[in-house]
Amino acid sequence: MRLLRGEDGEHAVLHELGGIGPNLLLTHGNGLNTGMWAATIPYLLPHFCCYGLDFRGHGRSTVQSHPLNVERSFFVDEVHMAVKALGGGPIHAVGHSLGGATLLKAEIDRPNTFSNLWLFEPVLVPPGRPRLDENHPLILASRRRKTEFKSTEEIVSRLMTKLPFSQCEKLTVESYIDFGTVTTQDGVRLSCSGDTEANIFMSGTPTDFRTLETVNSRTVVARGEKIANGNEIPPAMAEPIAKALAHASLLPMHDLTHFGPLENGKRVAEAILKHFVHA
Repeated sequence: MRLLRGEDGEHAVLHELGGIGPNLLLTHGNGLNTGMWAATIPYLLPHFCCYGLDFRGHGRSTVQSHPLNVERSFFVDEVHMAVKALGGGPIHAVGHSLGGATLLKAEIDRPNTFSNLWLFEPVLVPPGRPRLDENHPLILASRRRKTEFKSTEEIVSRLMTKLPFSQCEKLTVESYIDFGTVTTQDGVRLSCSGDTEANIFMSGTPTDFRTLETVNSRTVVARGEKIANGNEIPPAMAEPIAKALAHASLLPMHDLTHFGPLENGKRVAEAILKHFVHA
């Protein structure tokens, strides 16, 4: 585990997950962490040296200031720091939601950072779409989320009874909680606060999709075909993003929602390997 410290003193965390072969970087969605890939990683280890990046305010990172500065450019910087720590690019990378969008922005910022990308519903929106505000269901849900628990077992038990985690593999939920909690005097606390997650949702800015034409990485944009209420934007943006990219294809994945990598790790791994290894 390596700390990747930004200019403002906050840091991301780079996890070495094992494996053999070329380097592969995995990034996560808002509010999640490296643990979300727990059911996917075992299938990747025979082919790649896998590394997981916890963005600032997530997973094993420790927030230094409150509120946390969640300007999106900091996440891009953290991706660049991770790639540099791995010896530089171009490398392969996999991203979910916020993580996928950040990989694309990092490639636009510094071409040839990535040779191949596999992205599950990267969240980028074109100009004209309003930014999420305090009244949006995702913001309201984030703000009211319970973060203090007696044990990690209590959190897992609670999450497995509620959407979206009730549709996820228990291994991925357990690993997400393992990576994403800190010990307190009375039990454990989620390391990503509801305020941090909400502020990240509201920090998004429009992207000129014409800039995606400059991305030379061979890219798959995967989309879950099972729409979850209150989370319609990511699947809606998948096809326009794939069309805007110069070397990309859209991969519909039936029976998966926006949380697809947590729902069926083996199926996601097979799709990743088909793109990176067997193409």
